[in-house]
Amino acid sequence: MQSNGEILLDDNFFMPIDSGSIRASSALYLKNKEFIKEIKNGKINYQNNYFEFLNGAIEKNSNKITLSEGSAFIQERNLLMNYQSLSGALDKTLVFQNAKLSSCNDPLRGWEINAKEIIINNESSRGQIKNLSLKIFDTTILRLPYFPFPATTERLSGFLEPEISMTSDGLDLFLPYFWVLSSKSDLTIAPRIVNERGDGIESNLRYVTSASNSNFFDMLFFPKDKVFDEDYPGLDSDRWAFKLKEKREVSNFYTKINWAKSSDAMIALDLPSSLAKIANQREHYLIQSLAAGINLKNFSLDISHQGHQSLNPFINTGYVKKPAINFQYSKQESFLNYFFNINYADFDIDQSNDYLFINPNQQLTTGQRFIYEFGSEIHQKVEQLNISLITSLIYKDYELDEIKNKDHSKSIPSIQLKVSSLLKRSYEEKVSFINPELIYQKTKFRNQSKDPIFDLHPRNSSIIETYNNHYFFGDDRVPDTEALIGKLKWQLRHSNNRRYSLELIKRNELKPSQVLNSMMGYSIGKDNQVGTSLAFDDQNLGVFFNANYSQKRNEIVFGRGGIEINLPSIKISVSRNFQRNIPLLNLNNKLDYGEFSIEKIMPNGYKLLAGFSEDLDSNKTLDSYFGLGFENCCIAIKLYASDKRLSKYSFPHEQIAEWNNENWEKMIAIENKSRINFEFELKGLMGSRDKINQFFSNKFVNL
Repeated sequence: MQSNGEILLDDNFFMPIDSGSIRASSALYLKNKEFIKEIKNGKINYQNNYFEFLNGAIEKNSNKITLSEGSAFIQERNLLMNYQSLSGALDKTLVFQNAKLSSCNDPLRGWEINAKEIIINNESSRGQIKNLSLKIFDTTILRLPYFPFPATTERLSGFLEPEISMTSDGLDLFLPYFWVLSSKSDLTIAPRIVNERGDGIESNLRYVTSASNSNFFDMLFFPKDKVFDEDYPGLDSDRWAFKLKEKREVSNFYTKINWAKSSDAMIALDLPSSLAKIANQREHYLIQSLAAGINLKNFSLDISHQGHQSLNPFINTGYVKKPAINFQYSKQESFLNYFFNINYADFDIDQSNDYLFINPNQQLTTGQRFIYEFGSEIHQKVEQLNISLITSLIYKDYELDEIKNKDHSKSIPSIQLKVSSLLKRSYEEKVSFINPELIYQKTKFRNQSKDPIFDLHPRNSSIIETYNNHYFFGDDRVPDTEALIGKLKWQLRHSNNRRYSLELIKRNELKPSQVLNSMMGYSIGKDNQVGTSLAFDDQNLGVFFNANYSQKRNEIVFGRGGIEINLPSIKISVSRNFQRNIPLLNLNNKLDYGEFSIEKIMPNGYKLLAGFSEDLDSNKTLDSYFGLGFENCCIAIKLYASDKRLSKYSFPHEQIAEWNNENWEKMIAIENKSRINFEFELKGLMGSRDKINQFFSNKFVNL
């Protein structure tokens, strides 16, 4: 002890402090002030954080420190810092001067920030970096005057990693900020700059109303889109879109909102977003629906407003239901089930949208539609046979505006008799099933040619999926049919999750459908069709094949097949989809697509993603993409290039005249898009955007 009361500490002393300890080669200790100064070659452990320094001082009571020429490790964020000086309080705010920051043991193989000042507030768990330059792989790529970051791994507000893209519209820069609103809600706001289009903003609000209901409100706004203004002068160049999806439940009552709207039909093509989930580039319309209802044991009731906005600039948005009322009642008694449904809808013309290429002054019928359906279903088991008989009566009635004394009431009876069986055989490690079915179905003809069509559109699928006679979405046409259907399905399941299945269907139409012939404008006659479905899958391989053959046309009218290989280091998917007789297109038109995708995990942290979608009928590549990623313990980098092209089909002559062929060519030329995305994550510094942008999971969906 010295004469002034200072105690000399040497020989690599050790001293505990509140929530930590200090170790150094030497120091002076003022016991009456609980102050340690002139610390040489010191090391401080404090709440799992670690500090090394050449010179320093610390007040034990307040945890205030002054350190120089040292390094620090912030464990929760796995951050390493070298600093010239450090001041502040260990449990409050720390200020690092002339510092280097990284989460990499070797910054040359990752990232490093050089900053004039770094501030970490341990009370708010937030950090600030001032006058910084960012190096990736020892190359400076960015300089900023200021950058905030979260100093904890807990759910906390802060910037997420940016997204940089080179597109057909030039540089596209996207910088999201994540804001925690409460334990059940958060908001992400992202300024966005597209070089040739201008500046905009996007947002994503997420909130939870119950354990099973996650809701969101997404918004995109681009004022004065320069490219859109040049391509379509005369239209408002302020472009925007939003989508609200919400469900709330109280006991047996519920409310649902699924409402999306955009300034124009092509915003999803022009401004694709990894944040706002309003629509992807393959969606055809935006849903606009409000609903409230109740579900009880035997019946349900819901009241809704239903509409949509077309995302095809050549297709009219059409009708809106305001309101639609659905009532369903069913009762199960032993082998008998009977039901009663009421569907009411008031159809009006949706006047809320701008029309780019079509005439908005189309003469559309408006009015009310009533549909009543009564029916029963009898089930009976006779030894190995399951027998069911379904009978129903559909009564349709229309009350049309400005059309009086028209016969729009129809009663349409139908019947379906099904005989089936399920045979099971077990082996040592596998089990097989055989399921034969024989079905007779008949729906009576009623002339519906004078009835309006409000919400009808066809199901484009194979006989395997529509053997139950459901040709359409919507209720304005009920086709008359009489058919005999035979079905055989075989399955084999192994204990190692390997499965095989084979399904065969033969459908013989006993007479042609007058309703379908009237809709097509020509007689297609009765047809006999054969459908088949094959599938195999295990942990590493999946194979599927569906096909439909028409004996009358002597050709395959539907085909779909694919192979999926899933190995630890590689995933490969190949698929093809083929279909003839598309109702929207000409009689001789067809759709024929092929797709290929590959994901490859390579050595040293690299990952490859590539694929394309090909229109085999026109030999045109519609979508192609290539992605390369690198990830190690401290950095993730993603580079993604994509190209999207549109195909032109031969539409019926009346549609060509309405749409104007020149406009169709112009839209295709404008909307062919290419883009290159660059994203990076500085681990330890930025919040991960996995919850928003699943970069390597956005494979193309099989057509």
